[in-house]
Amino acid sequence: MRFPIFAILCLAATPAFAQNQTAPAAVAPAGPPPEAMAAVQTAGAAFGQCLQTGVMGVPATVTPEAGATTVLAGCATQRQSLEGAIQTLIAGLPAEQRALAQEQARSQLAGVPAQLAAGIQQMRSAGAPAAAQAATPAH
Repeated sequence: MRFPIFAILCLAATPAFAQNQTAPAAVAPAGPPPEAMAAVQTAGAAFGQCLQTGVMGVPATVTPEAGATTVLAGCATQRQSLEGAIQTLIAGLPAEQRALAQEQARSQLAGVPAQLAAGIQQMRSAGAPAAAQAATPAH
């Protein structure tokens, strides 16, 4: 199961790339350094993997929202690494792009708990028909 968490990988860079593509070539600011993008991608992948692994371990007796909270708590280190990488990337952006990048980062990260809860619910719903078929005796 994959979650839309991988949107986080480029969330800080999106405003920079969008503005770079629409700005005139003569005044286009440089994009984020490749090493900053690589750090965000690496940290985002680690965070996403932690979330994915954590979701698989959420007991069926736990609500999706509580499960999401528990998974996020278990992935706090990876989230902090991602947030640090994002802040480093944003710090390297031109000043006029930083506020938009900060807001986008906040918005994306704030949506993670709801995405996780929805993913847990979806995983349970997808597994319910298979579980019902397994529980139904063959005639």
